[in-house]
Amino acid sequence: MKRRNFLNIGKAAAAGSFMLNGLSIQALSKSKLFAPFIFDPSAVEDRILVLIQLHGGNDGLNLLLPIEQYADYFTARADIAIPDTGSRSFINVDGTLPLSQQMGLHPDLQPLKDLYDQDKMSIIHSVGYDNHNQSHFRSRDVWWMGADYDEYKSSGWMGRYLDYLYPNYPTIYPSSEMPDPIGLEIGSTVSLGYHRANGIPMALATKDPENFSDIVSGIGGPALSTIPDNHYGSRMGLMNDLFDNAEDYATQLQSRWNAGANYATYPGSGILEYPNESPNNVKVNSLAWQLQTVARLINGGCKTKIYLVKHTGFDTHDFQVDGNDPTVGRHAALLYHLANAVKAFQDDLEISQNDEKVVTVTFSEFGRRVAANGSYGTDHGTAAPMLAFGPAVKGGMIGTPPSITNLDSRGNLMIQTDYRQVFTTLLSDWLGADETAISATEFTPYLAQKVDLIENAYLANPILPVDLLSLRAYQEGKSNVLVWKTANELELSHFILEKSKDGSSFEPLCRVEATGKAGIYEYDCIDDRPYVGNNYYRLLSVDIDGSTKISDIVSLYVEPSVDLKIFPNPVADEFTLSIKNDVILPNIYIRLMDTNGRLVFEREFAVKNTSFEDIINI
Repeated sequence: MKRRNFLNIGKAAAAGSFMLNGLSIQALSKSKLFAPFIFDPSAVEDRILVLIQLHGGNDGLNLLLPIEQYADYFTARADIAIPDTGSRSFINVDGTLPLSQQMGLHPDLQPLKDLYDQDKMSIIHSVGYDNHNQSHFRSRDVWWMGADYDEYKSSGWMGRYLDYLYPNYPTIYPSSEMPDPIGLEIGSTVSLGYHRANGIPMALATKDPENFSDIVSGIGGPALSTIPDNHYGSRMGLMNDLFDNAEDYATQLQSRWNAGANYATYPGSGILEYPNESPNNVKVNSLAWQLQTVARLINGGCKTKIYLVKHTGFDTHDFQVDGNDPTVGRHAALLYHLANAVKAFQDDLEISQNDEKVVTVTFSEFGRRVAANGSYGTDHGTAAPMLAFGPAVKGGMIGTPPSITNLDSRGNLMIQTDYRQVFTTLLSDWLGADETAISATEFTPYLAQKVDLIENAYLANPILPVDLLSLRAYQEGKSNVLVWKTANELELSHFILEKSKDGSSFEPLCRVEATGKAGIYEYDCIDDRPYVGNNYYRLLSVDIDGSTKISDIVSLYVEPSVDLKIFPNPVADEFTLSIKNDVILPNIYIRLMDTNGRLVFEREFAVKNTSFEDIINI
């Protein structure tokens, strides 16, 4: 049976006509393992992206701190640092990772830890852009424009993408194919991100969750009775169309609202208010009602493609934390509200069975500086983490924990991922934008730099056949263990697992024969001589015709374990040097000092094996 035929059978099975071990495929459809069998490309048309803007510049280091670098973290910001002990210490996101990769969540983010444990949260480290001037207004514009630091555009990346997807807006909209607003922002104005090249936004704004008539007033007055026949008249005509359509959209959204419902309890006044010390104006969750509105519209069948909500208050120059307890205060309350609002939103969508068509992503115009500023706060920085939520995201972390000591000239974190890499990934791998759509969005350079954010089972327009479901690496004793899982190995010959010390030059480690059959299979390979430091691995899948597919690279960090002895001690004219290692070490350098601290011997030794012993003359 050909893989594509098997997939077609899977689609029919989703109607309940096909059984697997006594269970209908439909019953298994929520599992990421079985999703490749029932993927329906037409479902991409119903997919939705929800953006949460953390307005003001979120302090990513108190949201998510690198555990191995805790001493440096504490030194840089002792008066605002989250403690590593006690009832209000940080939450270890993933204790199964090597220590160098482990991160600590703020203690008020337990709901996000729950989502991570459910494989519904992805952390993207150190996102930003180069040559940051750290201005709120300029940085927001850059993020909205999808531009470089020195570019100025009148349009935004969302507007350009939606303009390509829905041409001739607003003239022929609403339509039977798209009866709802193409983009929707919860607020009083439409952000630059939604604007297209002609300056007309591809979205509407509303701030009333129960009465959408404010959409009409937001357009700016009644329609004109006459329109001049010139360039300005063409723009006036578009605005006229927007006003006419706003009334239709308001009625349509009211209908979606009435048809929908919320199935989870959202924070609000008297419900999950921040329980610890904080300013009164951040006690109540101002984000929750926005996500509650979005969820109800989605549950009511609204087809809007991109929603935007805002969580404000993150410009924490002073009193980011309470002076008596760095785990509470303004920033802690904002994070508490973010976590509880997102968790309620995800629960709501899961109960209504809409969660698989929604990906939610947070972003902020910049992070904060590593060092505290002496006012129990932090100043404008550069890079910050982005968080993504939903069953379709690859649970885990993208990138490496930010270095607390390797900073730029201003004391800011180094950027690992350009923000456009993330947005390009969301457009391409989630919403299904093809190369032409990405070109229209002006993100073509980032197609080759996408991040590994969307689960293989949910990739839009997946490349068939799908062979590799997962590849992971972990340490077991003194060895590195590589495990991979595949599906549908028809036409597949074998696998070659390759190893590298630098991530660029690879050499074969294992060859494993494939079954050549349809089904789910798991394989492993043991590297019993790993390098000290980083070890990089990738998997080559070789078809029977000789064609090869290469997996993404996975890595493991190996700490050195050395048993070094010098005897006798004290040394006279000669000594014996004995080294026994778990792994192959690079060269070592020996220096001997006398009792007065004077150097009497130094030499570099090449260690080419796991054991070394020699008599050394001084």
